[in-house]
Amino acid sequence: MTSACSFTYAGEDPEKAAKAFALAARRVTRPSGAIVFAAGGLGERLAQLGQAVAHAMPGLPLCLAAGAGVVSERGEVEGQAAATGIIWSGGTARPFSVSGHNAEAVGTQLSEAIRQGEAPGRSTTAVVFARPNGLAPHVLEPLGELRRTRVLGAGTVGDSPVLALLADGTLSPGPAGGIVLSGLTAPLVRASAACRLLMPLKVISKTRGSMVLEIEGAPALEVLSSVADNLEDQPLVFVALAPPAEQDGARADQALERNGPERPEVLIRAVQGVDPVRRGLLVSDEVRPGMRLAFAVRDAKAAREDLQSAVRDLLREANGAAPRFGIYLNCAGRGSSLYGQRDVDLKILKARLGELPLAGMQSSFEVSEVGGKPSLQLYTGVLAVFTAPS
Repeated sequence: MTSACSFTYAGEDPEKAAKAFALAARRVTRPSGAIVFAAGGLGERLAQLGQAVAHAMPGLPLCLAAGAGVVSERGEVEGQAAATGIIWSGGTARPFSVSGHNAEAVGTQLSEAIRQGEAPGRSTTAVVFARPNGLAPHVLEPLGELRRTRVLGAGTVGDSPVLALLADGTLSPGPAGGIVLSGLTAPLVRASAACRLLMPLKVISKTRGSMVLEIEGAPALEVLSSVADNLEDQPLVFVALAPPAEQDGARADQALERNGPERPEVLIRAVQGVDPVRRGLLVSDEVRPGMRLAFAVRDAKAAREDLQSAVRDLLREANGAAPRFGIYLNCAGRGSSLYGQRDVDLKILKARLGELPLAGMQSSFEVSEVGGKPSLQLYTGVLAVFTAPS
């Protein structure tokens, strides 16, 4: 018997996937909760999978989400029907879903549902999932008001809803949902972007709404042109946003470039438009004067090195605490489409974490904390490791 166990199933049969889940759950001493991820044809049949799981392991609260692929410590599965998941013991798990009739309501409803699952005086973590339809960064702002709860999560892929399987067997679907964990040690979390900076982080000096007009006094469009002119193959250029230097502690801009122990927290955003008259760039409603900005491109070498650095940072923070299980939410823009082969990120994780029970999915976006607030991420891998109490 163990305190946590993962499972993996490749195929389209919900009953067989549920059987694999139940076999793993029976290896866990008094299982208290679980998260199940599905992809391909099995992700499209998520409701049937939820019903099969409810029948196979009655009374176990869990949530289910569909991604572009799934991952466990056994490997990454892309481009085919598959399911994976993690089951653990200890604490209390409260799955939930929200109705979210529009994207603007999702953040508020997620925040309210998480508050209802919080347990006074106990460590609380929320793992949230949402369809990407119309979801903008500002939608997650209400989650920043959750001072007692650590929040991470991801965007689903396809048309399937997020499913909450309650302890009484009720299966509750919604465009967003997740699971609130209380009584477990708060996880150690790191986010790793798959991008290479084309320049040092520089201060945004002028904005208008979602538009960056000037970067340290220079027109934003001219700064972009100066760093992108010599790029080969015309790759898509992104924006990396970082908090003002005073909010980022004493960490220097060069820390991200050298992937050292002090890694600035960054948000990856797309350039959504260009204003040739004002020579500005439409980026995101998050931009403010004083924030720092650099242009970046997706880069396999930088992605590998930054993830290696992120895992080293996480284990240093663990300070000897024994890892119990992990969750890895990885952008669908990483994986084989970035590296040209599978299991690159997983090999990095296993090199440091060994055979730690691990489960996750390839997502449409990711959620991790930046500046202490849950934020929407792109092209990012989010690793959460739960440890045994020290």
